[in-house]
Amino acid sequence: MAIVGCDNATDASAEAEGGGIDQPRGGYQVAQRCNGLGPASLDLTATDKSSNYRLLVRGGEQEPRYAAVDDLVVGPSWSDDYSTIETASDGLPLYEWRAQLTKEPGWLDDGTGKKALPDDVEIAYDADEDQFFFESGCGENKRAANHAYQHTESRLVLRSLNLAMAEVRERLYQQANHDYIEHRGEYLGRSGADGVSEGHHDRNRLLLNVAALMKADAADDVPGLARLVAEHRPADDAEARRYRQELPAYLGAAAKAHARWYIDAADIRLDWFHGTYPEGEAAIREGMANLQDAYLRLAGE
Repeated sequence: MAIVGCDNATDASAEAEGGGIDQPRGGYQVAQRCNGLGPASLDLTATDKSSNYRLLVRGGEQEPRYAAVDDLVVGPSWSDDYSTIETASDGLPLYEWRAQLTKEPGWLDDGTGKKALPDDVEIAYDADEDQFFFESGCGENKRAANHAYQHTESRLVLRSLNLAMAEVRERLYQQANHDYIEHRGEYLGRSGADGVSEGHHDRNRLLLNVAALMKADAADDVPGLARLVAEHRPADDAEARRYRQELPAYLGAAAKAHARWYIDAADIRLDWFHGTYPEGEAAIREGMANLQDAYLRLAGE
């Protein structure tokens, strides 16, 4: 099974990844994800932290869908006395797969409301074949060939852009968190030199403030990312075409992830919006739309 529009971009200068223990690294493809989302290509890039990765996922058979995680940990699952790595019933060593999702830069929603991959699970890694399997979610067929994440020499054409974006996302998230804490203190109350303030407890006002932060990011911070989009455009003509074709899907997912920083921090669930706080709810929707527009404009610059 093949992914429609799957790119075969390669990175000859890709760093040597992984440590002394055999672990997944590089590019992988799966023919059928166990959650029913179909085939996908994965790009695992090791960071300078032990067992930590940047993860980029491309799926979508008719149109591309992207997901990314800036803080993925894939570490050995040790026995109780830490003397040996735990193994599955068929003898494959087990690894803990932990993707940081909420209140962290990154995303794992594939754009349809389903997770592109599990966020907290064990994987069984076959170093001889350089393939891995998720230990849960696939039932008795978890070792079926079409559920294997098999190593490939291909690297996703948006890989280098995503790595650059991950660094910027971290800084943007830290600033967003700082700005939001100020509004949260106004809403819930906080302690200070004059004691503990009660806060205003006006939910509509909080939503308006959160939406204002989204809109400010869309106007002031997102346009600056255009430099990264231009810098990481491939020199090869064929890869550059794929880059342009794939870019809107990636940027659209990035915009949703950016909005999630605020939505999660403010304990907002969009399915709770039923007109109880009409101005605030409308402003949140507008802030999300502003972020979406700002990110998608990067594709045309």
